[in-house]
Amino acid sequence: MTQQNILELAKQGDTNAINTLVSQWLNLPSITAKTSLKQDCLQIMLESVKVSEQQSLVTLIHNGLINLGIQSVEKVKIYGREIGEDFPDWQQELELKIQSSSPLSKSQANVDIVSSNAITTTTDSQLSLQKPSFLGSFLGAVSGTAGAVGNAAVQAGQAVAGAAVGIGGAVGGAALQATEVAGQALAIVGNNPPLQLAIKSLNKDWLNLLIQQVDVVKAEAYVRKLQQEHPNEQPAQIAHHLMLEKAVLAGTSGFTTSAVPGQAAPMFVVDLAYTAGLSVELVYQIAAAYGMDLKDSKRQGEAVAIFGLGVGGKTAIKAGLGLLRIVPVAGAVIGASSNAVMIYALGHAACQFYQAKQSPLTLEATLVNAQVESEKYIEAAISQEKIMDQILVYIVLAGNPDKSWKDILPELQAANLSPASIDAIAANIKSLPSLKTLLEQINSDFAVSLLAQCQRIANLDGVVTPAEAKVIDSINKKLNCDLVAIKPTFRPLNWHMR
Repeated sequence: MTQQNILELAKQGDTNAINTLVSQWLNLPSITAKTSLKQDCLQIMLESVKVSEQQSLVTLIHNGLINLGIQSVEKVKIYGREIGEDFPDWQQELELKIQSSSPLSKSQANVDIVSSNAITTTTDSQLSLQKPSFLGSFLGAVSGTAGAVGNAAVQAGQAVAGAAVGIGGAVGGAALQATEVAGQALAIVGNNPPLQLAIKSLNKDWLNLLIQQVDVVKAEAYVRKLQQEHPNEQPAQIAHHLMLEKAVLAGTSGFTTSAVPGQAAPMFVVDLAYTAGLSVELVYQIAAAYGMDLKDSKRQGEAVAIFGLGVGGKTAIKAGLGLLRIVPVAGAVIGASSNAVMIYALGHAACQFYQAKQSPLTLEATLVNAQVESEKYIEAAISQEKIMDQILVYIVLAGNPDKSWKDILPELQAANLSPASIDAIAANIKSLPSLKTLLEQINSDFAVSLLAQCQRIANLDGVVTPAEAKVIDSINKKLNCDLVAIKPTFRPLNWHMR
């Protein structure tokens, strides 16, 4: 193809031709450009081994695009990312359409620079999505102490995933310690065959490594801070705060791969090790809320027992949590809605366990009832998972207006959605439930995670379209309507989905 042909195709909006020109302008073999087009916004990802220098690259590309004069493109978003990372280190948005009456020259075009963690907004309706009033306190906490603690959990999960080969070979002392911790867990639950079987079904090697990675000092310090902020709340109410915050963390991060425009499957999966790390940390934080000393080695056996109680039963497999039985190797995934089920189920089980532990003489008998409650909780959570996944399809379709539910279905089958979710979506292809109907069925706690996930999916390509904004706004209104229901009135032994 001649240079003239490339120029002509680029002016018509051909992304392959534009990408070729961008690579020519940069003339840097160390940087790979990836270009896509969504509506009137051109998106260019620059990948390199080290974080690339922002301003000179942006100026070079901007000037080239201005001179190219692509009629169908009004703005461009340029991202810089290290190879292997999921999210950009920086991003910058620039206008390409300059009004003829404007006194500004092309080099003076309006440039909007945002941080890699911010949501770029271009309309009033999108601006309101940057930090919904309902989630303000949670997102604020996540960016502060909770974020620091959560990042430690993420790193722990990644460390375990990185060590997966070693775990598979049963590394001497670590494997022995895992066996000892599992023995402690079995002793705690006593004569309870179903719960003992659930504990035995877990992969104790990687679970033990996650437990070892918990920063107990940070975890306990954060819980104490939360208790100071809510001095009149009971342990179960503090636990509810922790669960909601972890749900936000899990919903806004942890995607295993950057979504490729037009491909839905990557949007629906998250890293299993990431979610498992957050979940183990949550169990420890709830222990602290109930007054437990996190440095006591007994917490390790209790954590394993709680995992067995919360996600070790047969019903958990139906919820898409069967991967807990294997090593969370790098790239192993869990459904984007399943991560909320996992976090809430474990938080619910931890509250049941530590409430039961307050009466040691009746602990074993109480745990029998607790396991029944956990199974009921997971069953109810599966129905929530199905609703969440259908709403997530709505946000994907909003960002891909040329696709239908029928077009998306094959891509979803390649994702790690639970079989129940796939069945529900397939059954409703010809008779779609309205978004309003789905939102009326969702529990407020799960809606918190859903909102975070929808925001992340909508912003994976850097553009929130009006259609995507409408879906997110509907969820936000649902949360505002149910504000009272989400306040910390959590009762772990009798709480059920509405």
